[in-house]
Amino acid sequence: MSAPAVAVSPDGKKFAVAWKDVRTGRNDPHVYWSISDSPNFTKDAAIDFESRAKQDHPTIAIDSSGTVWAAWEDTRSGRQRIWSRSSAPGDPGRAISNGNEGEASFPVIARNAGLVAVVYELSNRGKNSVSFRLIDPVTKQP
Repeated sequence: MSAPAVAVSPDGKKFAVAWKDVRTGRNDPHVYWSISDSPNFTKDAAIDFESRAKQDHPTIAIDSSGTVWAAWEDTRSGRQRIWSRSSAPGDPGRAISNGNEGEASFPVIARNAGLVAVVYELSNRGKNSVSFRLIDPVTKQP
């Protein structure tokens, strides 16, 4: 396990953690998360198990309604991109970064005032930059 992330809800009543885990093999890292109403965690789950993708560097936040939001690096498209999903029932997740932007890495997610934002690093043909995306919590689209 490595690259841990933690979040506490604004009211202090919900807790969430995420991390990279290689339990299925060192060359097969995936991001797992655990969400609890106490600071004791008993169950975890793959955040988005895509068998052909490598996942790394999760980040996590909890909004005022108690929904947990996460973002991570993911290689399912053949190029490292940033993906995100929430704990809302039925949320399948979504790509945050565009594959044409370049290799995306090291996401950070934040929430406040009903907004969810993700910032991440980009590397494209030797040029580095930072990209910022708002996620619409209603439609869950960047």
